[in-house]
Amino acid sequence: MMMLYLLVVYSFFFTGYFASGALIEEQQCSRYHYEAQTLERIIKAEINLVSVQSEVTVIKKTVEQEAEERKKDHSKFANKVDMLQQEFDNFVKKVSSLQEEKILPASSSMRQFCQTNETCSDVKNSECKWMSCKCKPGMSYHHDTKTCLSDCGDYGYGNTYQVEMYALLDYFNTKTLRTISLEDCVQNCTTEKSFVCRTAEYYKTSKTCHLSWETLHTNSDKHFVNNNYVTYTRDCN
Repeated sequence: MMMLYLLVVYSFFFTGYFASGALIEEQQCSRYHYEAQTLERIIKAEINLVSVQSEVTVIKKTVEQEAEERKKDHSKFANKVDMLQQEFDNFVKKVSSLQEEKILPASSSMRQFCQTNETCSDVKNSECKWMSCKCKPGMSYHHDTKTCLSDCGDYGYGNTYQVEMYALLDYFNTKTLRTISLEDCVQNCTTEKSFVCRTAEYYKTSKTCHLSWETLHTNSDKHFVNNNYVTYTRDCN
């Protein structure tokens, strides 16, 4: 009986011992397996991160190269625009110069190339017309003060003129000269002795010259537009 009891206790002890050992071993294996999986996931994540970082670097470099190329293209385009603008300005200056030489003798020294009225803002009562700065219609330029005046007064009148294309002052002719050139018409206004000539009005079709004390400014309501006329207003001394 005693022997049977010891056998049961011995069996129970060793069974429990081996069972608990197996459990401990299983727990240890399970923990190592989890850590291994975790480590594997971390390594994969790092590999993916390196790959993504490499792709980002490539994309960034590509974007920077494209931006630099676009910058160069923009610079080339801007230079081309500037060059074309300069060529256009030179062309306009040449046309303006040829126009003055052919049609506008005795023009004022104030005349300069312009595209807007702001270009002529340094001279009071001036404007940009026919690509040249000049006084407003009927006004005279005073060279010393660099102003446009409605009357030269004590300054007196000189031998240069403001030119108004396609304009005439109707019904205010003090003297008329016929079959005369434009140059002679303007010169006659400068040398007129019987009155102070301020306006030389030339009718191109019939080569008729009208001289007058009045101007397109003093009688602006009689300022008419006609393609066959050109009017010169005399500048101040």
